[in-house]
Amino acid sequence: MGKKSIIIYVASNVGIDYFFFLAKTIETADYNVEPIYLISEAKYRKLSKSSGLEKIWLRTQMYFLYPFYLIYIGLKSKSGSVFVVSSNTFYAPYLVHFFLRFKGVKVIHMLYDLFPDAIEISGIITKGSFFSRMIGKIASKNQATCDGTVYLGDFLKKHTENRWGKSNISKVIDISTDLSLYSTDFEPLDSSGKLIIHYGGQLGHLHDANSIIESIKYVCQSDIKDQIEFNFYVSGSQAQFLEESLRGYPVTIISAVPSLKWREDIKNFHIGLVSLSPGGATVCLPSKTYGMMAGGMAILAICPQWSDLASLVVKLDAGWIVNNSVYTSELEFDESRGDKSLNDIKSMELIKKDFYEVLNGILQSRSLLEQKRRNSFDGVRKNYNISNLSEKWDNLISIILKAK
Repeated sequence: MGKKSIIIYVASNVGIDYFFFLAKTIETADYNVEPIYLISEAKYRKLSKSSGLEKIWLRTQMYFLYPFYLIYIGLKSKSGSVFVVSSNTFYAPYLVHFFLRFKGVKVIHMLYDLFPDAIEISGIITKGSFFSRMIGKIASKNQATCDGTVYLGDFLKKHTENRWGKSNISKVIDISTDLSLYSTDFEPLDSSGKLIIHYGGQLGHLHDANSIIESIKYVCQSDIKDQIEFNFYVSGSQAQFLEESLRGYPVTIISAVPSLKWREDIKNFHIGLVSLSPGGATVCLPSKTYGMMAGGMAILAICPQWSDLASLVVKLDAGWIVNNSVYTSELEFDESRGDKSLNDIKSMELIKKDFYEVLNGILQSRSLLEQKRRNSFDGVRKNYNISNLSEKWDNLISIILKAK
């Protein structure tokens, strides 16, 4: 059976940049690909900033209407098709397996965010509670029944399988970004003006908003305050908290902008700021990191030293890590495994001083900054281009199609 005779359905509740890039990546491996989504990026951004009935309508579409729509498409699909179903919505992969197994479909779980871990860390539910156990059963079902699972990093794979069981077939494939949407030429920036540090995208409970806020306050009261500029294009559950906490400080904060506008603006920024709390580092990896690198920004990551995010930055020598965990390695973190370890954040005094020292060091060596920017720009293109990623997806799909 040739590749073109197989239809790969790529499904997620929201049609966002990285979703379309995933579909394009698999299509590059010479498969027929059909994207399935219910909500456009523009509609999602508009409704996510709303409240009341509009916010309820968004949740209804994401967690009720989209799964029904997905199963409807699945029932019309050819027998033996392959469904790549993202964790947006978290129970959708098992749902596709359950309702479509009679058609002999293959289901690959694209694990972007891990549930219930994500909402436990957010404080919405408590670990071991009724809702945690109920959602945990779905996580275990996803692992046990899907034909394969794709993880965004080695640590995320290990953590997921330690808690929810091993997947039948698994592979780590970076989320990356569509490099064709970015300039092909690296552009040096003015090294005499202010150092511009940019945060773009979601700021939720899995990110380390407190460390970002306290570190910026510390810098804004330091001897380098006039040499640094912070700006945020931000949305998410912690965006308002950020704005309120930094009111009165010389920081620019606006709502997240459409992807096309963002890609144009980041040409003027030196450093991309990203963050994950220790708990957040066990369940996700910020996709904007790849976009920042593709746009030529060096990366300043406030995150655990043992996280996949830190490993990415270190591998490409693309920036700097401010460790916000009391542990400096995965081995240390594993030895102290338990609920407490996820909340064992390093002293805030140490975090903000480390943040200051990194920025002060950059100001003293602008040539090093340009080298990190260049490493970032080149590294994402060399390691995470569509050709490399499509080869990995082709390999995984081929193995799953051959498996009984």
